[in-house]
Amino acid sequence: MLPSVGFPDWLTNERSLTVATWGLVVATFFLFLDSLLKGKEQRKRWDREDAAKAKEQALRWDHEDHLREEDAKPKAAVEIARRDNTPNIVFTCFNLGSTIFFVDQMVVTVNRTVCRSDLVGPPVLLPGTFISTEYDCKEVGADGLQEANAVFVLRGSHGLVTTEPVWFCFYPDAAGGYQWHVGRLSDRQPGVIPRQPRSIPGL
Repeated sequence: MLPSVGFPDWLTNERSLTVATWGLVVATFFLFLDSLLKGKEQRKRWDREDAAKAKEQALRWDHEDHLREEDAKPKAAVEIARRDNTPNIVFTCFNLGSTIFFVDQMVVTVNRTVCRSDLVGPPVLLPGTFISTEYDCKEVGADGLQEANAVFVLRGSHGLVTTEPVWFCFYPDAAGGYQWHVGRLSDRQPGVIPRQPRSIPGL
């Protein structure tokens, strides 16, 4: 008998149909389990991606907050200058930032002696503006060559900020006054030309 004659009997055999049905059920069950597992993996992947995006967004917000806070802080530069009509040192404070601030104090330190000068007002510095204030070295009353520095205390919306110190040296002269130059004692090396202060017109 040819195999093709018995083929329909195999298809219609009750036992074969039962086995085929259960096989289909088992295959469907495994497909369901596989789909369920893949769905859980996809959900975990989405959760990880959402957590990473949320973390990245939080870091971006923190960075932007930090930039805004830094931008709100006073930003200033201080220069030492000389006027033609006075032997005193002239300190000039420039507002280099984008915010308004007050200049509360000028603090001069000579060795361990600290001289604080409350500025009248106090002055308000708009962006791009500056103030100048004089300092008489005789206020310290020190003898011999002295090294000193000056800073300004600025008050903005985020509290107090102190500028970087500017250094100068001074010494008494024979006429009873003082001579001074810009820089530190260590800058006065043989062959080194001392830095000259900016000359500004007298008032």
